[in-house]
Amino acid sequence: MLKQITPSKICLSCDVCCRFLDKNAGLAPVFLPHEITLKIKPFLGKSGRVRLKSCKDIYACPFFKIKNNKCAIYPKRPLDCRLYPFAIMFDGKREEIILGIDKKCPFSANPAYQGSIKNYFHYLVDLLEKKDISALIAGNPAFIGNFQEDVAQFSSLGTLTKLIIKNPAKNGFKEISLKDKPEFDRFFGKTVAQDSCSNFVNLYIWKEKNPVWWKMGADMDADQRSAEGSLKILLETGFDYIDFDSLKKFPDYIYSSKDIAELKGNKYKHKRASCNHFSKNYRFQYLAYEPKMENDCLKLFSKWSRSRKKTFSDLYYHKLLEDSFSAHKLAMENFKELRLTGRVIKIKGRIAAYTFGFEIKKDMFCVLLEVCDLRFKGIAEFIFREFSKEMSHYEYINTMDDSGLENLRISKLSYYPIQGRF
Repeated sequence: MLKQITPSKICLSCDVCCRFLDKNAGLAPVFLPHEITLKIKPFLGKSGRVRLKSCKDIYACPFFKIKNNKCAIYPKRPLDCRLYPFAIMFDGKREEIILGIDKKCPFSANPAYQGSIKNYFHYLVDLLEKKDISALIAGNPAFIGNFQEDVAQFSSLGTLTKLIIKNPAKNGFKEISLKDKPEFDRFFGKTVAQDSCSNFVNLYIWKEKNPVWWKMGADMDADQRSAEGSLKILLETGFDYIDFDSLKKFPDYIYSSKDIAELKGNKYKHKRASCNHFSKNYRFQYLAYEPKMENDCLKLFSKWSRSRKKTFSDLYYHKLLEDSFSAHKLAMENFKELRLTGRVIKIKGRIAAYTFGFEIKKDMFCVLLEVCDLRFKGIAEFIFREFSKEMSHYEYINTMDDSGLENLRISKLSYYPIQGRF
């Protein structure tokens, strides 16, 4: 339902809308699928657009009553009609979907209403940019009108533009799925500077936040593309698709696995003390992750996330925490298919920490996720050390980047990463 902006007295005295000069007018209202009832369906064409009826020297909507200027289905009129005098249409070059307002409408032409129109415009853009509404409209392209000179342009609609004009599926791209892992592994395995972002695992677990689209490189046959590992990858954002190769990436934090496993020397004395405190003061179990642990791990994540938000006021960090839930969930649900290694710590039968990782390359293991109940002093240092001990057959431990967050930067620097070698 939309808020009504045009006063009823203006609508009832108007001779603009609901009437058309052409029987096949492209501006005749379109009904979306959920708006079509058995009584309405006979008056519509295949695209959901109403079939106009002859009315003297013009054509009118079949639901419009000329005698009293009223709509016979007004309470159930379609979104297309509710939007008027606003209109959704292509721009002149058909490069964007835009929102405009029909200057022929007496309401839009009246200077006295410009303030309320401006406020309504912001409300309308926010509504139309919602994913579910944009997807509904995008699934019915007849709803989008052609460019009209007499419609004043207000704003582009980024989500609709992305779904209709920039949709990568039109250019042969497909969304990432688990069965694509071998293709991505071959591709990234041939890159010289492989980082924690450049792998299937990270792309896949974050796909609910940033859907991943990919296709084989152009100008090659299937055998060549497979052999050379040529992939084109796009990341979907709120309003656009970004070439993966053009992304600015934060540097990874990489450590000697031996250093983290042993924590020797004066520079690690505080880390050793934390590990010792934990092992001496708590009765715990260090266990391999099992699928039955998923719900308890996700409950721990939610609890940990709330605690982090209270500790750090950075709103970007808060948003990252909110977006991370789906990534953790996908990692747990598909840890076998993604070839992840997971470990948990239980205290008094409850999961108090978990961590997951995977092999980036033959000499490097990546710690992908780590969440701890920080009420247990030393638990974070302990699980990181124990996990690194298990992975000591790798020369390096990669803990990924800091996402530009100061609290993560400080934490990762405290383990003395190797500088200038990657």
